[in-house]
Amino acid sequence: MVISSGGMAGERNRPEPGLLTTPSVNQKTLLVIAPEPPPFTGMELTTQALLEELRAAGIPVERVNTADPGDELGNRGTWTGHNLLMALGHIVLAVKKSFKKDVVAVYLPIAQTFPALFRDMAFLAIARAARLPAIVHLHGGAFGGYYASLGFVRRRLLKWSVGGAAAGIVLTERLRPTLECVLPRRRIAVVPNGIDLQICNPARSQSQDEVHVLFLSSLYRWKGAFVFIEAFARAQGERPQLRGTAAGGWPSDELRAEGIRLISELGLGDELEFPGVVAGESKAQAFRDADMFCFAALEPEGQPLVILEAMAAGLPVVSPAWPGIADTVAHGETGLLVSQASPESLAEQIVHLADRPEERARMGAAGRARYEVLYTQRLFGERMIDVLRPFLDEGADERALVAEEPGAG
Repeated sequence: MVISSGGMAGERNRPEPGLLTTPSVNQKTLLVIAPEPPPFTGMELTTQALLEELRAAGIPVERVNTADPGDELGNRGTWTGHNLLMALGHIVLAVKKSFKKDVVAVYLPIAQTFPALFRDMAFLAIARAARLPAIVHLHGGAFGGYYASLGFVRRRLLKWSVGGAAAGIVLTERLRPTLECVLPRRRIAVVPNGIDLQICNPARSQSQDEVHVLFLSSLYRWKGAFVFIEAFARAQGERPQLRGTAAGGWPSDELRAEGIRLISELGLGDELEFPGVVAGESKAQAFRDADMFCFAALEPEGQPLVILEAMAAGLPVVSPAWPGIADTVAHGETGLLVSQASPESLAEQIVHLADRPEERARMGAAGRARYEVLYTQRLFGERMIDVLRPFLDEGADERALVAEEPGAG
């Protein structure tokens, strides 16, 4: 059979809530090798949610927290002495934890590119040496394309390490191929992200006197920061009532200076503000003040938590139709998707929604309803535990999860 754990089609197979709250008498410990906040970015927040749900279900956990509390955006995924020392410390700790007698499985979210993948391959090698099944979790949408770009040796290394996992998890159905390059389909589960966010503002004014567009992300070039600035400038030139907020931190002083130059060249002043990193109440307020949310990533994304937050906040979403996003945002119902992240295409949809307050209200309400049905933290926890539990119950037969697909010989 094919592993199926949630998503739109898999929702009907979700276990009843009560089945996930009482641990098995023979249940063993899960080793979770993953980052948790700080910093407060997608993977860290997802790990935090998973740990909360595991504890609520009474599942014992050992931890290797791979987060860097002093993380700086420009330091990620680079060969630095600091990163190498941190990785070495985490690897040593993983060895100690993996050989504990009560640990029976390893959960590991994997990076999408080297050099971070080298560290993850080390974790998988440790799990193999300890004779523990590993469950890998892919949070993005670029792994498959990156794998295809590699040479023979690195592809073989990934086949041996990631391909040796007992199970893999992707975020949506259309993201299965990103992991199928190294894992057979029968070992891949679909588990959408889930968050708890209670900032919906159903009484939001839909006035056309001033329409506010929110962009919230780390302000990397590939995250679409510059595309959004250009798209907003185009849209605002056609609809002077538009106001914008681009929230998030610049990964370097050079990119920040480039952004300031671009804003000046485009003639944007008070119409577009940059409040920096927002969190907690300031983040919630940014969603409450907005009339629509724009996402503009230039590279394949998985299922960004910020899009789920926008839906939870009752905002229509304008975004490129990356596979994971196309599974999440229902085009024409909860938002508007474009074929590519170009300033022209995004600006067109921003203008479209700026002119249609009733459509914004309808899409926002539909997005909130979709979030409540599919993307809460509780649902995420149930789906994750549904995948993990067979590896934790004593005497569980791994073959139950990796049986042949229908029709296989």
